[in-house]
Amino acid sequence: MNVARVATIVSLIVAAASLFTVWLMALNLSSLEKELRELRETLEEVEDTRKRLVERIREMETLLNQSLTHNLTAGASSVWYPVISGDVRALAYILPSRVCDPRWRESYGDRIYFYVYEDLNSYKEFIREDFDLISRVYNTLIVVVPAEDRELFYSNLRLLDSLASEKSLKIFWAIFPKWKYGAEWDYLYPGTRMNKLLLEVMSYLSNLNSTWLIAVWYGWRDRADPREVISFYESLPEKLKPFYALWLDQPYVEVARGLVEHDPKFLTVTELYSEAAISAYSGMLKRQMIVTGYYGARSPEDWLSGISRKLSLVKGFNRYLGVWIYYDLNDGHGEEYAAFRLEWDSLPNPFTMKLIKVSGSP
Repeated sequence: MNVARVATIVSLIVAAASLFTVWLMALNLSSLEKELRELRETLEEVEDTRKRLVERIREMETLLNQSLTHNLTAGASSVWYPVISGDVRALAYILPSRVCDPRWRESYGDRIYFYVYEDLNSYKEFIREDFDLISRVYNTLIVVVPAEDRELFYSNLRLLDSLASEKSLKIFWAIFPKWKYGAEWDYLYPGTRMNKLLLEVMSYLSNLNSTWLIAVWYGWRDRADPREVISFYESLPEKLKPFYALWLDQPYVEVARGLVEHDPKFLTVTELYSEAAISAYSGMLKRQMIVTGYYGARSPEDWLSGISRKLSLVKGFNRYLGVWIYYDLNDGHGEEYAAFRLEWDSLPNPFTMKLIKVSGSP
């Protein structure tokens, strides 16, 4: 084999190697281009996600600013959790703390008959002391009463109105109709004695100075029809419609779901005590008050800790909060949801998560 032929073969081998190297480089470049395209697509997806997150954060900031601005302009106390409105800071009140007694439950079946059969003038100073302490945190009392027509009952309502006005407290009356003139649910039907009685009580309460709203209980095992509620509201005299609110106990809150399509003009109170119920129903309606409480607290700190967990589950926006209950020890019901005990040196504030020191508590 001559030198020229060897040189040619070597040149061909070098050329083939070069071509193979070029082919490998082209293959790698193609793979790199594919990876670059995939990276660009991933980056675009990440950017889209980032933009959506930024938009969501801005929406949440807007809601938070609206809530804070609303509370400040309304002169309300700051609220630790923005979903809860500080405009209405409500606390349920039935029996005076110093003279809480089971005899109304034992004699009449419910402690709310205290307002029917007892002369509240005998308890005026005890109630005044309670209202003084309550007004340090709350601006609204939830007072539960039956539908009654005794003169003493109306006299007691006037006295409560006067004592609440002394402390600039509004009263959110809650009527649990009971059975004065027939079945409790008869109040739903115009013309029945229970309906006439309920309207008389509502009319009377609507003319008291401290009245904010008047809620009426709804909910029985064999009836949970939101259409009944809407029909009752529409049957009310025009002057009473602005005062009406619906009260739903936890076992009957499913009625609230049926009300959604009606977008009711009235406030709906939903009693929600379990964490599951709070999560499921607290964001149901535009106009809604969540009534909840904490069972068996042994200290103000314990109560605050328990109630904060529940309030952190509330959904929606600008929800009113009603706390159950100021004092319910030795009342015959045995619920022990007291938001204050006589031996405590502080009143817990669920709106700021702080303790209000009490000097000379009732």
